[in-house]
Amino acid sequence: MTTETKTETLTTDITIIGAGMAGASMVHMLKPALEAGLTITLIDRQPLKSMSEADTGAGTGADSELPPSFDGRATALSWGTRQMLETMGIWSDIAPHACAIDRIHVSDEGNPGQTQLTATEQDVEALGYIVENRRLGQVLLSGMEGLSGLRMLAPCSAEKVTMTPTGARLELDSGASLETGLLIIADGGRSPLPKQLGIVHERKEYNAHALVTQVRCDQPHGYCAYERFSSDGPIAFLPLGTHDFAVAWTINNDTLGDIMALSDADLIARLQPRIGYRVGRILEVGERQTYPLALIKASEQVRRSLVLLGNTAHSIHPVAGQGFNLAFRDAAALAEHINSAARKQQPVGDLAMLQRYAAQQANDQRNTVVASDVLPSMFCSDLTAVAVIRDLGLAGMAAAPTVRRLFARHAMGLGHTAAKLG
Repeated sequence: MTTETKTETLTTDITIIGAGMAGASMVHMLKPALEAGLTITLIDRQPLKSMSEADTGAGTGADSELPPSFDGRATALSWGTRQMLETMGIWSDIAPHACAIDRIHVSDEGNPGQTQLTATEQDVEALGYIVENRRLGQVLLSGMEGLSGLRMLAPCSAEKVTMTPTGARLELDSGASLETGLLIIADGGRSPLPKQLGIVHERKEYNAHALVTQVRCDQPHGYCAYERFSSDGPIAFLPLGTHDFAVAWTINNDTLGDIMALSDADLIARLQPRIGYRVGRILEVGERQTYPLALIKASEQVRRSLVLLGNTAHSIHPVAGQGFNLAFRDAAALAEHINSAARKQQPVGDLAMLQRYAAQQANDQRNTVVASDVLPSMFCSDLTAVAVIRDLGLAGMAAAPTVRRLFARHAMGLGHTAAKLG
């Protein structure tokens, strides 16, 4: 792994912009392409810190040298994602930092409807895992060290992109230019590069923010995750450690200011009755972060020599915890096509190949996006009729093992054909 900022024209086969979770995962998935002789350039605005540097305290701060997506939040990894991480050979490094989910308990505040999904019923080791973003980032980044054919440009910013007859040309803030056969833009929904190419993003606002934090309770969580439809908005308590939970709370914009202004003690007093006492008594609450919630979809995801990936392609509501898992499945499907082209010495920017990738992922993307859009409408509504339908659905799922299995398979990322990453 090398770092360069020379004022010259650089060339590479594949360029990935954004070393966040989608972009960093993509590098690992493309190891067969590297072995076939292709070169990859990874660009990120932030200096990048490996896990070994983070653990020894090197650098300028705990998270200051990780991309923004590797912040203090936590991510749900589906069982299907875990299987692909094993194939990639990096799950063993992630596993010590991941907390298994054995059960998911779903309930509706003030109403009788509830259901429970279990790993035992699905005949799997776990329904999924929760891992802190910064830990996931450290593993992904440190795993790139020593990869032959990989160039790292960080900190570095691509200021301008132009499509060329042979691929794309990037003008970098260092003064250098970079010519690439395939450009993968994975630096988030606010990336300025798609707009330069005339690609627009459709945005649907939810008039809500996600409040994310961590809490410590007085009893062990027993590897159970809780999804609660509360009067303040849906709440997810996701297990970490032994007594801790990562909390994601959907809050309407008109009440966000009041809740953020609460002291820690008052926030606990507001949160405890919303989630109930199945989690035990909440003793402590950590640092709070908020971010606006919206459904964002790019008008195009592929062109000749161009792919939009991760949140640059689609950003969805976090209520079902499927955002990263969908991006991961997209990346795996794309990598399968690129690796195949590399082995056959075919152009990795071929339009027909990229269109096959887009067609392969269309159903998965549509189903996941639609589900993430419909669920908030049902779960945030306090209309009596909607609440009745919601509770009937939960009761029906509780009484129907087949329905539970189908629902769980989707949540576990098993409702599609897995990409071949070997």
